[in-house]
Amino acid sequence: MIKGITIKKIISHKDNRGFFREILKINKRSKEINFKQISHSYIKKNVIKGWHLHKKQSQWNYLLKGKIKMYLFDTRKDSKTFKKYKTLTIDSKKNNLVYFFPPNIAHGYITLSNENHMIYATSDIYSPNEEYKIPIINKLIPNFFKKIRNKKLI
Repeated sequence: MIKGITIKKIISHKDNRGFFREILKINKRSKEINFKQISHSYIKKNVIKGWHLHKKQSQWNYLLKGKIKMYLFDTRKDSKTFKKYKTLTIDSKKNNLVYFFPPNIAHGYITLSNENHMIYATSDIYSPNEEYKIPIINKLIPNFFKKIRNKKLI
């Protein structure tokens, strides 16, 4: 596991009317929950949201609908988990999860469903100057996307 990453299973409280889920709950022990912007992204099938990271901003992600293969990679040179990675398949019908990552964790995902909706809660307002994009094929991060690239999805 990468230091500073949190993956939480969300409990669904179901009854004959539907369900209720608590996605983010702020309490005294929630040091990493500090957000200034909540965004919604709709992503079509077979789209790769490639490697990027935020220099100062942390982020919570919640897949509202769909299925993705999520990738996280530690680029923090002073971290005990430098160059460690985490991959996880998230399916909104099977495993309701919310995941957190701190600044300088490269992240990306591949959409596997026809319709995918992601909710992002970020610790600061979006700024292109705060985001750093990393080419999918690079010297630092193992080539997780190689099989997909060979299928000509990118």
